[in-house]
Amino acid sequence: MHIDSTRLRELRTAKRWSQEQLAELSGLNLRTIQRLETGAKVSTESLRALAAVFEVPAESLLVTAPTPATGSQPALAAMREGVVRGLDFVGTTRRPDYWWFFLAVVMVLAAAQLLAESFGALIFRFTQLVVLLPLGAASARRLRDACATPD
Repeated sequence: MHIDSTRLRELRTAKRWSQEQLAELSGLNLRTIQRLETGAKVSTESLRALAAVFEVPAESLLVTAPTPATGSQPALAAMREGVVRGLDFVGTTRRPDYWWFFLAVVMVLAAAQLLAESFGALIFRFTQLVVLLPLGAASARRLRDACATPD
């Protein structure tokens, strides 16, 4: 079972607890809390302890199983998520999802460059502006997931 690291971090920060405080309240090791906030597997006992501390159902802390649409085509799902969350600078983005979205951005820019050769540079400039913000948001989420930015 994998814990939803984003949800765990959001619940902890909503209560203004540090990782140390959460570890003490839940009876878990600090290192366990740190691993769980990066998306590690969770034991049943740890899951129950966290659910009790946050007063939420244990199932709500788990990563939901992928639907057939996203499970069979992770690249398309990652690209779709990058577009849908284009202006969302909070939360995290997993490494494979970021790189699939980055590939989509490169393909869109390449197509715009080809069109710009025929129809003028305005198309390419407009496309650059359109993809800049979603790429920046995805990059910010990826850095946060890699613990490279302060929360």
